[in-house]
Amino acid sequence: MDFGTNPGRDSSTPSAHASFAYLEQDAPRFFYRWGGLLSSALTRVRARFHGDLDQYLIYLVFLLDDLGQELRSRSTGRHLAPRGLNALSVADVTEIPRETARRKLQMLLATGYLERREDGLYYLGARYSRNQFFFDLSPLFLDCVSEPASSQAVEPEPEFADC
Repeated sequence: MDFGTNPGRDSSTPSAHASFAYLEQDAPRFFYRWGGLLSSALTRVRARFHGDLDQYLIYLVFLLDDLGQELRSRSTGRHLAPRGLNALSVADVTEIPRETARRKLQMLLATGYLERREDGLYYLGARYSRNQFFFDLSPLFLDCVSEPASSQAVEPEPEFADC
């Protein structure tokens, strides 16, 4: 099986090769290390959300909506107000049953991760900043999970610079 090509893209374009270049390296080692880092990041996030990854998923929906709104603001050159979401929208996006989503929204509200405004919609709260979010996930992206310098001295690892 040829992992170095992407059937959905023209293989003559540089971006087609860049997105799959890591698979031409030692793919099992890469995914083993990345999987360990993912597990570590999820453990940290799970602890932050009291063992409930569904709460994190719901929070992530709000964070991504906020980031999208910021990107739209940048592209239009004007400030766009944050958009709120209701329980039904959150349930639809996350595929969490509506009553469960409603209960988890209330928990996120009580802990300050979300806030509810006069319009009855939920908005991103101030408790867990973007910087904290990116810090929690940073091991997944730092140096494209290359080995620390000390272990490279023993056995050089392939570079995954095109991540």
